[in-house]
Amino acid sequence: MRNPVIVAAVGLVLFVLFVMLVSPKGVGSGDDLLPPGPAPAMRIKSPDGTTYSLADYKGKVVLVKFWATWCGPCAMSTPRIVDLYKRRHKEGLEVLGVALEHDDGQQIPAYVQEMGVTYPVGLADPPDSVRSWLRPDVGIPAIFIVDKKGRIRWSRSGYAPEREHEIEDKVVELLRE
Repeated sequence: MRNPVIVAAVGLVLFVLFVMLVSPKGVGSGDDLLPPGPAPAMRIKSPDGTTYSLADYKGKVVLVKFWATWCGPCAMSTPRIVDLYKRRHKEGLEVLGVALEHDDGQQIPAYVQEMGVTYPVGLADPPDSVRSWLRPDVGIPAIFIVDKKGRIRWSRSGYAPEREHEIEDKVVELLRE
């Protein structure tokens, strides 16, 4: 006689595999959030009042990360981005952290200090500029990599530890161009 628990487990695994195989690529994967092409304008205002603009980084590779202090997956992804920035900044990598807060960003300074963030972070200025980057159904963290000519070349939303190497792989590729 077959064990009903094992039969149910095998059935569930087969169902999940079937769904993965028949699902269209990109649906729910978080990849290719915006079509490759010119990056929309983005400017952030840091808690100390300094303004940073994507346009100021032409000729550099820029990783634009949309995140929030209240977002667990954002916090899990932050150490890897901090490390990447520290190692690749001298080669021409810049990072802009665009905080999507529910308030005026009061929690940002404590988060930056606790997480050891050394790249510019702040609220989008103007706030509605986020709409040109993120659809309402896109989760955070959302990461976009912009090449030296100001074109989006890679994007993804969500946090998947087993895929985090893809960010550095793309950054290194674009730094070499």
